[in-house]
Amino acid sequence: MKHFTTIKDQDRKLDIMDHVNQDHHKELLIIAQTYGKNNAIHDAVIVDIYEEGILLHTQDPSSASKQDLFIQFELKGDLEEQILYLAYNSFAKQKIEFSNNAKQFFEVIAKSQVSPNMTRLTIKSQTPLPEYYAGYAYGFILKLLEKAPVVQTNTSNQSGTLKNLFDRGFLWVMKHLSTQKRQKLMKNMNKDVRLYTLRQAFASGSDEQGLYFGYVDVFTHGTSPGSQWVQQLNTGSLISSRTETDDKHDHLHEGQAVLIADETAFPALAGILDFWKNPIPPIIILLCADEVDFAYFDDYVFPEKANIKKITGIVNEQGQKTIELLRLLTQLDQVWGALENNAAKQIRHYFRNERKLAGKNNHIKGYWRLDKKH
Repeated sequence: MKHFTTIKDQDRKLDIMDHVNQDHHKELLIIAQTYGKNNAIHDAVIVDIYEEGILLHTQDPSSASKQDLFIQFELKGDLEEQILYLAYNSFAKQKIEFSNNAKQFFEVIAKSQVSPNMTRLTIKSQTPLPEYYAGYAYGFILKLLEKAPVVQTNTSNQSGTLKNLFDRGFLWVMKHLSTQKRQKLMKNMNKDVRLYTLRQAFASGSDEQGLYFGYVDVFTHGTSPGSQWVQQLNTGSLISSRTETDDKHDHLHEGQAVLIADETAFPALAGILDFWKNPIPPIIILLCADEVDFAYFDDYVFPEKANIKKITGIVNEQGQKTIELLRLLTQLDQVWGALENNAAKQIRHYFRNERKLAGKNNHIKGYWRLDKKH
């Protein structure tokens, strides 16, 4: 392979590699199939990123070993933008909906407070909810619908043609905008969408054949867009989601696992623990800016002998406080965490650089940013 330029910020590069490999396997596979011109490819992993492009290891049924596939970037800009463009371009070429873009509709059938700052929405879905809801999330559109949508079957290819034209136009715009304007465009496209975890899915009454009901717990605080949206919702309100995503945490099934979550991630943490099957009790670190929010777990039954630690303090100190606590723990094989973005980055880098934890065992996500409304 020819010489390519090494990226100077190795932590930044590894953050992106881990994120894409852990959370965007579908997108990575489509990129490999499209740019590798081989739809038989069934596995793809980023093994390195250079200034000029990404290096994948791919595999297909005809090959006993993994093959190198280098894909050159087509934009000039941020690494994440360049990989996103490769994904969008690949999906457009194969005429596949990008990023699990499946719109869902829900009716709010109840709203209640489960702790001082956590509002529970009881929802009814038009389609069955996943049975394995651990960490599953929907990208809800922060709007209310006036009436139930009418689903119509389009027998013509007009909508497909329009979609194809839109994709081609969007790709052209993405490619020719400056990095700053491109980031602004993407931000505007997603400004009214927030990911909220499906806390639980269940059947009710005549719907015993499928899980059409669920809880969505939303951490509400101040005048954030999500808080204002929840405040408007009442029994009978109709809402929708634009995307949905599952959480990757199979690595927690063995070894000594530590799970770290702030208030915004309490529902995801609870969902993961609902399905806990690791015989080794987990270490659980709960973070709060205000200790009243620990009340979310007052009636929760944690796995037997779970070691529960609590940290209370201002958000911009939580990362360092968590690391200080982690340094007191000897055996740590696996980690899952979800919290404020900068704190998540600190902890992720601690596990990578001090604990030497491989990316496949080091799943720490930034759920929100302190400097932005969320």
